[in-house]
Amino acid sequence: MNLKSAQELILQAQSYFDHHSEGYQTWGKVELKQVAIRVDKNKILISHPTKSLSEQTIQDFELIPSKGKTYFQKIFFWKWNMEVAFITKQEYASQVKETIPPILDDQAQLLGVNIKITNKPEDIICTLFSRYATILQNGQSICIGKTFEDTFVAAQLLEKTSKAWVEGKYLGGAIPINIIEAWAMQQFYLLKYSKEAQKNK
Repeated sequence: MNLKSAQELILQAQSYFDHHSEGYQTWGKVELKQVAIRVDKNKILISHPTKSLSEQTIQDFELIPSKGKTYFQKIFFWKWNMEVAFITKQEYASQVKETIPPILDDQAQLLGVNIKITNKPEDIICTLFSRYATILQNGQSICIGKTFEDTFVAAQLLEKTSKAWVEGKYLGGAIPINIIEAWAMQQFYLLKYSKEAQKNK
């Protein structure tokens, strides 16, 4: 993605979230805290880490190298096929303190066989290996995707899964899907998604 397109996408990010989140409100509240977009092989455009997205201008964005020690730099350096990453604050995901096993079909397909906790930046690649979301130790979450829309869906599905996990504990615990079956679901989805993407080019 070129720089201008990335800037426009971040400027519209909060508006997109507000408009499209209406249909997901029963899953839990998802707040978008920061956006990062790959600009080219060596650069990442990131929004301001503490300023509200709705109040930001292009001058608030920072262009950083893709190689470094931050979460975003590690993600974009190692996950070469990912283009967008969010840091979110989520109502239910923020309550999760342990790995969530595969408990929902769409979780296994779109997020990976489980959802792990990232305790420090150097762990991020392991916790996102074959996965599209991870929960940070501070209660925030990171979601990634090939497009802004994919990343938005990952964030919402993380909240749906977290809600099922948290509420399921009060009912005796959610029953996980067999991990081999969960892996097969994800591979089938990725293959189907890849074919659809090629067909739509």
